[in-house]
Amino acid sequence: MEILAASPKSQRRILVVVDSDPRINPRVAEAVRMAGGVGVWDQVSVHVVLRGPATRALGEQAASLPEARMFKQFIGMIRENGGQVSVMPDAESMEDIRPEELLENGMKPEAFAALTAECASVLRF
Repeated sequence: MEILAASPKSQRRILVVVDSDPRINPRVAEAVRMAGGVGVWDQVSVHVVLRGPATRALGEQAASLPEARMFKQFIGMIRENGGQVSVMPDAESMEDIRPEELLENGMKPEAFAALTAECASVLRF
């Protein structure tokens, strides 16, 4: 007799796109906090894309940002719970991004477009 195991139900994917500058807009930290909180439910797969000035949340000067503690805590939480945090720096914020962060988690526009199409929900901050 063969016992068939049920295949795990695929999780819905949620994309959180953050374009705001964390130096002046507290919504960047709130978006990352929200994504970290949702990710621990283990009901959805969370992918955060920090674009343009938002990439400063993972930059060389991130420790000096007003919400630095939240970025460190919740970006780590997202990644530890199987979520992803990608970066798409613009020319100005490229100078601040850590090279290893860009190499490991950089995203090209084509990949971003494909990811947007694949996700069940897209939230923009």
